[in-house]
Amino acid sequence: MHRESCDLLIVGAGINGAGIARDAALRGLDVIVCERGDIAGATSSASTKLIHGGLRYLEQGAFGLVRESLQERETLARIAAHLVRPQRFIVPHTCERPAWMLATGLLLYDLLAGRSTLPRSRRLRADFPLLQQTQPPVSAAHAYYDLWVDDARLTLCSLLDAQAHGARVLPQSALSAVAAEGAHWRCTMGDRTVLARCVVNVAGPWMNAVEALRGAVAPPVRLVQGTHIVVPRLHDGDDAWLLQQPDRRIVFVIPFADDFHLVGTTETDLPSPEALGATAAERRYLLDALQRVFGRAPAEHDIRWEFSGMRPLIDGGGGSARTASREYRMTMEGGRGGRGWMSIQGGKLTTHRSLAERAVDRLASFLGSNARSVTADRLLPGAEAAGPTQRSELARTLAQRHPALSSAWIAALVGRHGSETSRLLEQAARAGGPGRDFGGGLYEAEARWCARYEWACNADDVLWRRTKCGVGMSAAQRDTFARWWVDQRIG
Repeated sequence: MHRESCDLLIVGAGINGAGIARDAALRGLDVIVCERGDIAGATSSASTKLIHGGLRYLEQGAFGLVRESLQERETLARIAAHLVRPQRFIVPHTCERPAWMLATGLLLYDLLAGRSTLPRSRRLRADFPLLQQTQPPVSAAHAYYDLWVDDARLTLCSLLDAQAHGARVLPQSALSAVAAEGAHWRCTMGDRTVLARCVVNVAGPWMNAVEALRGAVAPPVRLVQGTHIVVPRLHDGDDAWLLQQPDRRIVFVIPFADDFHLVGTTETDLPSPEALGATAAERRYLLDALQRVFGRAPAEHDIRWEFSGMRPLIDGGGGSARTASREYRMTMEGGRGGRGWMSIQGGKLTTHRSLAERAVDRLASFLGSNARSVTADRLLPGAEAAGPTQRSELARTLAQRHPALSSAWIAALVGRHGSETSRLLEQAARAGGPGRDFGGGLYEAEARWCARYEWACNADDVLWRRTKCGVGMSAAQRDTFARWWVDQRIG
């Protein structure tokens, strides 16, 4: 039995757990992160992939949440510039909400954003070219900006930074037992025992199961499923759509990779995590949203990928899933000199860094540390290639340095790994090249990199979270890659 100790044991390697681990490690705390599956293996890789203020939350009066989110949007645009891109959204004027209401909401959105690096919203005239894609063409629309993000890699990079400052990250290591032992919690994961001064439960949909290990009961969590589908491109261009629905929900249609659109999301209540999975009704809902605006929609057999994420929201005791709070609840038990336990419910991708800062402020005080957070100013690993211009320049430089390698592949790597691409390509060159081409833009060199440096344990970790290359591969190609992974004993 392997036995070790730490200041903090963080249970859950989703975006909130990763953010807390990064903040705590940067303050000099001794951190271990355990995760039952893959990093970002559940909710944090199954989002709509946006860093946004939450325009629709204004209708619910959640002005504080929107303001905080828009402030964090600016921070993440700076520290994770290799993983985000500005995304313009077109909001056609349809009958669900009058144009004056949209204009007022977007004006408030801009005001809450303050001094932003993104353009302000504006009204589009009927002759705006993209509006001709709707059937019939809409009379007018509004446009506004948020950020697209690679959610799984944002989580991963936060943990890479935590590891660089001493954190130990343990995927595929489920917490199985918890017991009090003096001023520590004795925690068991397989053949490993950890004595932790504090345990931080950020297990998301599984937080109640973690609480039960110590004989506690957490406040109710409302599980809401959000399903997304990826379909062949509906039109050219980089613009996305925000489509209002008759039930007052919204559906995003966002460019995805080079040849697809991501369409989502739904909001379906779940009785338990085991019930997760796209339903026929959800697929039909999303396809109907496309049909309603564009006058056409792909067939179900055209769906290239679908995924469903669980949002563990604070249970307000009623109301629709659409209006359930996206705030978070943080509780801390324990006194100075003893053992502590923190539980966190709710939250959203955009505000994970500020949530982590508040959490570690409390944890550091409990542990007797007065170190302050630096996460708002420190770039994530790979972010030295900041912004689209710098990424393009880096890709050109690396293509000149490695003329035998595909420039398209190098550009794709820079989009995923940022400035870390230099090291990846140097290793590939020493190995004689990129290695086997599995299709969809995935080569052996990157797969091995993901296993060696990014905790990838199986083929799906690479296909759907580290690279998203699986969407551009055929089923046969994905099967071939999975067999190669097992045969090579990579993970």
